[in-house]
Amino acid sequence: MFRRIVIVCLFSGICLAGKSQGYKADAKLDTNAMLIGDHVGMTLRFTLPARDKVRWPVFDTILGNIQVIGRSKVDTAYSPDRQQVTLSQKVVITSYDSGFYSIPPIRFYYRQPPDTAEHFELGPTLLLAVHTVKVDTTLAIKPIKGIMKVPLTFRELLPWILGAILAAALVYFVIYFIRKRKKAEPLIRLKPRVQLQPHETALAALEKLRTKKLWQSGKIKEYHTELTDIIRVYIEGQFSAKAMESTSSEILEELSAHREIPAPSTEKLGRLLLTADLVKFAKATPVPDENEVCLDYAIEFVRNTIFRPEPEKSGKTEPATS
Repeated sequence: MFRRIVIVCLFSGICLAGKSQGYKADAKLDTNAMLIGDHVGMTLRFTLPARDKVRWPVFDTILGNIQVIGRSKVDTAYSPDRQQVTLSQKVVITSYDSGFYSIPPIRFYYRQPPDTAEHFELGPTLLLAVHTVKVDTTLAIKPIKGIMKVPLTFRELLPWILGAILAAALVYFVIYFIRKRKKAEPLIRLKPRVQLQPHETALAALEKLRTKKLWQSGKIKEYHTELTDIIRVYIEGQFSAKAMESTSSEILEELSAHREIPAPSTEKLGRLLLTADLVKFAKATPVPDENEVCLDYAIEFVRNTIFRPEPEKSGKTEPATS
C-alpha cells in the first residue's frame, strides 16, 4: 500500500514538473509603497516555449480600488536558440484609496498547438501600501491664498496679435473695395503690357537672326526660311496683308497697291524673296555676300516702310527717313 502511494506521488510530481518546465510567470512592482493618487509601474513577464500561443492578461482594475491608467505594448524577446520566448509589458497603476493591498496572482493563459485546451501559469502575489499625505493637526488652519498673477507669455499673446492683424486687414479690404466700387475702378490695376509696333518686332528679330550665324554654319535654307518669315509677319502687321499664306509674287502684287512704299525698297524685297525661293525650292546655294545682302535688304525695307501719321486735317502719311 505504501509503495503504491509513493509511486503515485512520484508520477504526479513528474507530470507537474513536465508541465511547468519552460514556463515562468512573473509580476513585479517598481515600489511597494506609494502616496495616494501617485503612479506606480508594474512589470508583467511570461516565458514559455516559442511554439505555444498566449492569451495576454488584460484588466482595468485590481480589487476594485487599484486602477490601470496606462500600458505599453507587449515586447517580445527570444532566447539564443529561439526555443523560448519572453513576453513583457509595463502597466501603470494608481489608487485613490489608502490602505494595504494584496494583489492576487495574475494568470497567464496559453495553449500548446495543435491542442486547443488552455492552460495557465500564476504570477506571484504582490503587496502594495497606499499612504495618505501626513497632515500636522497641531498647526492652525491657514487662509486660502489669493489668485496669483502670472505674466503673459508671447505664445499666449500670439493668437490675439494674429487676430488683430487679420481684423485690420479685413477692415482695410472692405474700405478699399467700397472706394473702388464708387469710382467704378477694378480692384487690381494690372500694369499695361507694352505693345511693340510691327517694325520694332521685325527689326529685333532680324538682328537676332544676324547673331545666330546660320548661313555661316551651313544652314542656308534655315536662314532664308526664317528671314522671309520675319518679313511676311511684318507685312501682315504693317499692311494688313495675308503674307503668310501668299506666294512671293502675290506679296509683291499686294504691296504695289501701296504707293507710299518706295519703289527701290519693293525691288530689293523682290530680290530677297526670289533668292529665298531658289534656296528653298530649287536647292540653290547663294554666294556668301548674297546671304548678307538679303538681310540688309530686309532691314532697309522695314525702315523705309515705317510710316508716321500726318496731322488729322491732311489725313496723309509719309515714309519715315531711315
